[in-house]
Amino acid sequence: MNGSKILLWYRNLSTEWKMVLAGAVTGLSFPPVSLAFLAWIGLVPLIRAWLQSNSPSRSGYYGFLWSLGFLFVTLYWVAFNNGTYWWAALMSMIALVLFLSLNYIFIGWWFGWLQARWGRLALWSLPLIWVSVEFLRSFGTLGFPWIALANSQTVLLLPIQNAEITGIYGISMWVVLLNVLLVEYLEGQETQRAALTLVVIFLFPWVGGWLLLPEVPPATFKVGVVQPNVNALEKWVPEVRREHFEQLNALTTTLAADSPQVVFWPEAATPAYLRKGGRPYLLAIQEVLRELKFPVVTGMPDYRRQSGDEVRYYNAVGYIDSLGLREQQYNKIQLVPFGEYIPLSGWIPALKALNLGQGNFAQGDDYTVFEVDSVPFSVGVCFETTFPGLNRNFVRAGATFLVGVVNDAWYRTSSGPYQHAAQFRYRAVELRRPVVRAANTGISLVIDQAGRTVARLGLNEEGAFTAGIAPATGLTFYARYGDLFAWLTVLAALGSTGWAYRDKLSAWIPMGQAKARGDGA
Repeated sequence: MNGSKILLWYRNLSTEWKMVLAGAVTGLSFPPVSLAFLAWIGLVPLIRAWLQSNSPSRSGYYGFLWSLGFLFVTLYWVAFNNGTYWWAALMSMIALVLFLSLNYIFIGWWFGWLQARWGRLALWSLPLIWVSVEFLRSFGTLGFPWIALANSQTVLLLPIQNAEITGIYGISMWVVLLNVLLVEYLEGQETQRAALTLVVIFLFPWVGGWLLLPEVPPATFKVGVVQPNVNALEKWVPEVRREHFEQLNALTTTLAADSPQVVFWPEAATPAYLRKGGRPYLLAIQEVLRELKFPVVTGMPDYRRQSGDEVRYYNAVGYIDSLGLREQQYNKIQLVPFGEYIPLSGWIPALKALNLGQGNFAQGDDYTVFEVDSVPFSVGVCFETTFPGLNRNFVRAGATFLVGVVNDAWYRTSSGPYQHAAQFRYRAVELRRPVVRAANTGISLVIDQAGRTVARLGLNEEGAFTAGIAPATGLTFYARYGDLFAWLTVLAALGSTGWAYRDKLSAWIPMGQAKARGDGA
């Protein structure tokens, strides 16, 4: 099919199908396809439909249709979760898509409401609205920054450098603004001015990124990463548990020649409760580390008995050396809803009885910072690596480099592991800290504070590697002030909405006053 036939086919589509298709095209800008430029144009059909819409509800409807294409392309992999029943995985993916679609319905409705009062001028409020909703969606136990438009740009080294100042939401703002300017160029009256503005805005983050790109100092600290590539469903099978521990010890031993100062194992790498009934396995690890003379930091399950019969289970990170497992540990703070706990189960204990294949973990509350050779570092667990603010808290607590221990084995070779790994790149740029990712089945990697990958082990590979990093102590603008840019965006969006509402009231109040005076007909 040649280009003219494709264009004719597209023109003959209904508006509804154009919305779904535009959302799907935008989804292809995310990893692993990573056609970042598609995000610069993927909102154009949606914006044009919004401009032609005659009501906020219609705009919300178009936002919903666009989100179906976008969310199914970016999040289809949730249905491939082999850690639960197939029907539960499928239903969880559909429920997640429908839940997140509420964001885009609201964006459409909000824009439509402003357009009904300001006309085409409301177009310039869209970047504020979009980014505000993206940002506010990242809060709370159901927070989900995964699908922020900024995450479609992770392959572009220079533009993402601006996250050092604006966080990821500045990159999302840029993407939405490019789409708005393209619509203005296609439909506006002053095409030359629109074209010039489009070029300037397009180039701005590239120039800013070039100026912000840091010179990375020489490596002064060596880390090791182990990627065992263990099937998640087999990990806890009693007959092979000892083999898994032997594999971890063997892979760690292969790194001895490179003399790393610390080695990282993935999330829940140890298929036993080392503090409770797993002492034989812990002793075997200690014996190996006694010869290797460096510690291991590992993801591990743990539980603590509370008063009475209550038991709290944690998705934890522990520090092991030749003397054993230290008392200090990190307990995961940002748990995965419906994967690691059932929302509201803290208030409604009966919900914990639901069996959808999920864990029932308790939430941690301390931003633990570990230390090796007087070098402090933090270790986030899996989903936590996608949260900018959480990792900022680790840096504020003193971490000089960031670690993420991950287990994406549940999603095999789908898009999920690629998207997950790519987002960690932003944490390096935002905070100018090297980041280390140890994943069970991959992708394991080390990224320097400029956002460049210096070591990598691909998906579904077994192995181990070492890499040199340069721990850092300075604080970036983002580390100091957090999501100031995003909060200002929210204030601007609310301010513009308040101004529009005031205009509506000012048009209504004089009429009401006239009637009160008896001046009206």
